[in-house]
Amino acid sequence: MNYPYQKQFQDFLRDQKKLAPLTVQTYETSLTNFFSYLLANRPAFAHDPRLANLTESDVRAYFDMLRTKQGITMGTYNKILSHLNRYFRYLFTHQLIADYPTLTLHGQAINPRQRISTKWLQQLDTILQDNHVHYYTRLTLLLSKHGFTVGEFLQPGFYRVLDQLTITDPVEQAFLRQYNDFIRPRQALQNSADLFLKQRYQPDAPQLTNAGLHKYLRNDQDYLGFHLAPKYLHQSYVLTELAKHRDLSDGELMDRLKLDPASLLYYQRLLLKLQ
Repeated sequence: MNYPYQKQFQDFLRDQKKLAPLTVQTYETSLTNFFSYLLANRPAFAHDPRLANLTESDVRAYFDMLRTKQGITMGTYNKILSHLNRYFRYLFTHQLIADYPTLTLHGQAINPRQRISTKWLQQLDTILQDNHVHYYTRLTLLLSKHGFTVGEFLQPGFYRVLDQLTITDPVEQAFLRQYNDFIRPRQALQNSADLFLKQRYQPDAPQLTNAGLHKYLRNDQDYLGFHLAPKYLHQSYVLTELAKHRDLSDGELMDRLKLDPASLLYYQRLLLKLQ
């Protein structure tokens, strides 16, 4: 179905925000599902389907339905809310609505006990094409997926290591081309070829620090719905590799994952607990 100001909003996402087609499609899915629900379940809006008749209670009822009947995850909740927020913010700033029905709604906090999640590895293609997520966050996820630790990819000169890595996934290749366009001005500013650089000119220390990277990661964490601390991302990678390669010997696993015997045993026991 169509929703109000659909074409204008699509043009805004594509032409002004420069979002990838797949990302625009996720917005379309969120909005069409939302308005379909309103027409089917909210009598006041169905009787007179104008934005002026859409209330915060309608939005809350929609999310209550998603949680109770569809059992959506925290990450899905936060992503849909982010899509609705951007839509209504667009309408409000363009004076197409007088009220902002998602203004008081907030994303769900992440459960600190659920730090390790491997789902992002299956969602990585979508995340890499999502311009709502900062480039530094997306590169961190890509490098974590390929087994690098934060101590490795924040090192000066890591770009030489990445140059030697064979990337075959077309979405990953496309993202790296976009990343090069993003980082090139900072490289010119800092006179450095490194991949994680500070925004302000610092000739003596141009590389982004671990603490600096975490600021970007924290900004994206609620939106994505899982912990973005690089140590947990690396643990996700290790657990996924262990599950994929059960046929390998302990020695082969230690070589492949760069683990000592104690660390390998720890991850093997952790994998059993999570299954």
